[in-house]
Amino acid sequence: MSLLLVYIVTLLVGQSASVGIGLLVDRYHSSHFGLMVFIACYFAMFWLAWRFAVKITEPRRPPG
Repeated sequence: MSLLLVYIVTLLVGQSASVGIGLLVDRYHSSHFGLMVFIACYFAMFWLAWRFAVKITEPRRPPG
């Protein structure tokens, strides 16, 4: 359950960053380029959020 919760929270933060990056690029370059950057960030965030959530919720192993 904690894995799913961490994934969703991380995904919400990441997708918000994707929108911000896309809008920033849109402001300083063409809207076509801004959309391309947004779509790349959008799909990359799913992968990054999953990797982060798995890493954070990984069970701790006792030393030794």
